[in-house]
Amino acid sequence: MDWRPFPPPTHRLREIGTSFPATHYGISGFRDCFNIDIKKPRIIKGPKQTQFGYTVQQHVAAGGEKWLLVGAPYEMTGTYQTGDVYKCALSKRTNGNNCSKLNLGKISLTNVSERKDRMRLGMTLVSNPKDSSFVACGPLWSYECGSSYYSTGICSKVNASFKFSRTIIPAFQRCETFMDIVIVLDGSNSIYPWYEVQDFLINILQKFHVGPGQIQVGVVQYGEKVVHEFQLSDYKSVEEVVKRARSIDQRGGEETNTALGISTARSQAFKQGGRRGAKKVMIVITDGESHDSADLQQAIEDSEKDGITRYAIAVLGYYNRRGINPEAFLNEIKYIASDPDDKHFFNVTDESALKDIVDALGERIFSLEGTSKNGTAFGLQMSQAGFSAHNVEYQRVKGWRCAGFEWRTAG
Repeated sequence: MDWRPFPPPTHRLREIGTSFPATHYGISGFRDCFNIDIKKPRIIKGPKQTQFGYTVQQHVAAGGEKWLLVGAPYEMTGTYQTGDVYKCALSKRTNGNNCSKLNLGKISLTNVSERKDRMRLGMTLVSNPKDSSFVACGPLWSYECGSSYYSTGICSKVNASFKFSRTIIPAFQRCETFMDIVIVLDGSNSIYPWYEVQDFLINILQKFHVGPGQIQVGVVQYGEKVVHEFQLSDYKSVEEVVKRARSIDQRGGEETNTALGISTARSQAFKQGGRRGAKKVMIVITDGESHDSADLQQAIEDSEKDGITRYAIAVLGYYNRRGINPEAFLNEIKYIASDPDDKHFFNVTDESALKDIVDALGERIFSLEGTSKNGTAFGLQMSQAGFSAHNVEYQRVKGWRCAGFEWRTAG
């Protein structure tokens, strides 16, 4: 006998008495058969365009009150088609729309550049009678890392009072672009012309993927004194940081206190808006030997202890214009740079040549990506967890399990 499932109901449901609503089936050559109450059917309607009824779960909430949970994976949240879940009361034996949306599509993660449009929340629904909670999943939820979007799926747990409890994201991995970058900029009098340095700053900022869960940037300018031009957490997009960089003026100063600039960046800039677990990167740009070189060793040792990767750029314009041997200066900048020098040290003939190293500097910074601290590759980019979910119980382990795609590579 050939069983053929009909398409799932999309906007109209019939209550199944005291049992669960079920998908209708047809038997080839026979009449359609239904396991619903056909004498006193109750019709529950929802918006057709939302795919209301794609998933259905009978649910007992706090106090024993009976509800019907209805998934609507095409539901809109503002301008985004996030999907959502409706709760429909079963206590009244009246037809009509006695359903209300739970607005789970409004829930957002912090420190993540997420893309919720078409994530299909409500495509999966699972109720837990043990604690009257339930889980709703959007398997097509994705987030941005660099220039890529990774579709790993997301689930939301809702408690017995229909309040959001927590997010379940089993396949989520922190972006390899999760970096706090502080640029330490020499603004002393010998830097000339300033607009060349400013253009370099703008060009390198445009290389960064600035945003929640990705790169944060701060800028420190120094000469005799140190000034925080902006903090790590001040701006959330490339456009914002570039706009601010265009308004940075040269502070000037008769001295070049590079050790002070590095020490201030380490002790203050990385702590004001810095994020736990983010890679720390410092970019030092200067055109001359430091006047506080006696303090440089301590500044570098402290930076090493704090796990700060340092890129150092020597601008030779002052030396070349005056015919001065830059050997001592270059040795100092190599000392500032993290090892090995061939990956972290740059030198340019003058300020105008800074533009020539933008691409190389960007590539070297992003070469910090690729593997996590334990050496495992970023390998769950398209897992799409949440296509199915089940409540499981073991002797010592209780919890939710969300299923999705598992990606493997063969040798």
